[in-house]
Amino acid sequence: MKRMVTMCAFVGSIAGGMSVSAITGDQPEFRKLAEDVYAYIGKLNDSNAMAIVTTEGVVLVDTGNNTTDTRELLKHVQSVTKQPVRYVVITQNHNDHSGGAVLFSPPAKTIVHERVAKQWAGLKPHQITAWRRRFPERTAALERLNPTDTIQSVSDRFTLRLGGKEIQLIYVADEYNPGDIAVWLPKERILHASMAGYKDRHPDIRPDYSHGTTEGLLKQLKTYLALSPATVVPAHGPVSGGWLLEGMIEYLLLARDQVQEMRKKGVPLADIEKQFQMKAFGGWDRSEHLPWIAATIHRELQGLGPQIITVAERRLSGVVSNAVQDGRFVTVTVGDGTQVRLRVTGDTVFEGIGDRTQIRSGMKVSAVYEVPDGIAPALGFDTLEFTVSR
Repeated sequence: MKRMVTMCAFVGSIAGGMSVSAITGDQPEFRKLAEDVYAYIGKLNDSNAMAIVTTEGVVLVDTGNNTTDTRELLKHVQSVTKQPVRYVVITQNHNDHSGGAVLFSPPAKTIVHERVAKQWAGLKPHQITAWRRRFPERTAALERLNPTDTIQSVSDRFTLRLGGKEIQLIYVADEYNPGDIAVWLPKERILHASMAGYKDRHPDIRPDYSHGTTEGLLKQLKTYLALSPATVVPAHGPVSGGWLLEGMIEYLLLARDQVQEMRKKGVPLADIEKQFQMKAFGGWDRSEHLPWIAATIHRELQGLGPQIITVAERRLSGVVSNAVQDGRFVTVTVGDGTQVRLRVTGDTVFEGIGDRTQIRSGMKVSAVYEVPDGIAPALGFDTLEFTVSR
């Protein structure tokens, strides 16, 4: 079966494999930022979350990178308050930020931007199945629900007042902003900077514009900087001061300048992807993102829209030879000895195991995955179904 999708079309391999450096520790951290405000800092530069405790309930901002993170986040919240989680605010529509919302919602309300609400209304059957099964203890409660049944959508600005706390949600209008919203606590001067906020990690910006564009991120950063935050919780990386936003502006401007200079010299895109290094930020994690950052900027500078390619579904059976980053990236050896690298996401439907964190080397598995036409995705093929044989 073939269909048209919008997705990253990065071609090629990454010298030396996946980036392994990281700035945050090898265990998540739950840190108090101000009275009744806490940050859940993801391990190894995984996604961050935030918890705001009020006398009328808890507001979570994002939900952690994996199901294990969501459970740990809940335990931490329960260690500081007996109040229930009333709201879950999703800053960006990617499973490492939104995937754990179903542990709380319902009865909690999940708040998303109206663009995200439209995206969730168009989820495919396998994505809805994965949503319902993400936490086994919640499956029965969700079996007749869809993700849109649990949400409250907002537009450009929304203020949530709960138990004496003022929580502002800020969306910066942009054609390719997919619904990312920042969360601002004006009294505490604490900002969760959403997709625009990175610290010590190269941003995940893709030619399909599913993560926005560098031009759009610059608009967001300048809006956030005008708030003069004292503390910034980035999407990924250590909690820092307001200068983090200035650092990201510098990063994006430098990145655009580098790609523009190579374009002026007539360097082909394939070579731009190889030569784009961002050496001034050489200590940053996730260097595997660099080629598609360059490819994205290359499209932006030409005034092109998002890249759209064709994918076809394929099936395989084999044995897991390697699983890294909590099962996000899995290598399967099939019968003829060929190795296939799979990217396992929050939209993957599992059989035989609860979630991707349980994938282990030696497991006999079958999988349904997507192969993009003419593309060799360096991070692996997106996996729709993953079944472990018993």
